[in-house]
Amino acid sequence: MKLRITIKQGLAVAALLSTAAFTVACSSATAGTPSAGGTVAATSASTAPTTTGPTSTGSPSSHSRPSDPSTAADDPTVTVVVEPAGLDATTELWLENSCTDIGTLIGSLFAVPTVDGTATDAQYRDAYVTYYADLTDTLLGMTDRMGALDAPTFTGGQDLHDGYLAYLNDLSSITLGAAVIIQQAPDRASVDAAVEQVNAEIEQLGQGDYGLSDFQGDELQALMAQVPACAGLLTT
Repeated sequence: MKLRITIKQGLAVAALLSTAAFTVACSSATAGTPSAGGTVAATSASTAPTTTGPTSTGSPSSHSRPSDPSTAADDPTVTVVVEPAGLDATTELWLENSCTDIGTLIGSLFAVPTVDGTATDAQYRDAYVTYYADLTDTLLGMTDRMGALDAPTFTGGQDLHDGYLAYLNDLSSITLGAAVIIQQAPDRASVDAAVEQVNAEIEQLGQGDYGLSDFQGDELQALMAQVPACAGLLTT
């Protein structure tokens, strides 16, 4: 059973959910397929961002004074050093938490159950119930942490904050519903059908306008470059 995963910040985020992901804004990946000869288990893949920091180079050029003053105006040399936008404490805390949580979410998304041909229908069903229940717990934890923070202070920061929370809430509703529906599935075929339906709902959710594409904007990317936890979500 293949589980298609679309992450819209990013991801990311994205986003949420490229992601890198959150570039959450329209990144997609395909999770693993059950492998032959395995047992009921969960496999996970998480991203560990490398620490990077913004650098600026450039130094004023020096020239000898021209012997003829009348030619000085024709030979100007200007060195421009572009500094990244300032990162205040509120924005830094918001980015640190959101980027860290996005890495956790990606790991949870790819912790897809693997089962072998000897697994019973009950074992197959329980593996997917556990998967979606754990994913729901991850999303609810993210929502609680982000909801307790002030919105970032850059232009459009409040809208991004609200959109991010709305996306997490809607995604957790889908995954929670999936756990409930699959728990009631009578056989393996019914589980597969339920998972396919969940895939479709998550993909449709990823097309929603939550404003998460702002994670790809130049201003926000410049700020993210100053936060080590966001290194894996930079688009350049």
